[in-house]
Amino acid sequence: MSDNPEKYTLDAEVLGMVWSALYESGHDELARVISDTMIAQGCQELTGVDDPSLILMFWKNYMEERNVLHVVPTDKELN
Repeated sequence: MSDNPEKYTLDAEVLGMVWSALYESGHDELARVISDTMIAQGCQELTGVDDPSLILMFWKNYMEERNVLHVVPTDKELN
């Protein structure tokens, strides 16, 4: 039987960088799991990422689901 913890605590900046790397490398489903989890746990600001377009993509699904914003698909999403 494994003694691994059921949950891990990661620094918000590290998790932001992980989300960014996953999103930029095309692992959209994993990136969304991370952004959804961070937002559900109270994320107010994406740290570790300076690119405004990436920050928008982090919040995109959250805002679209709440009819706050409709984002035109990027070239990446169209391919």
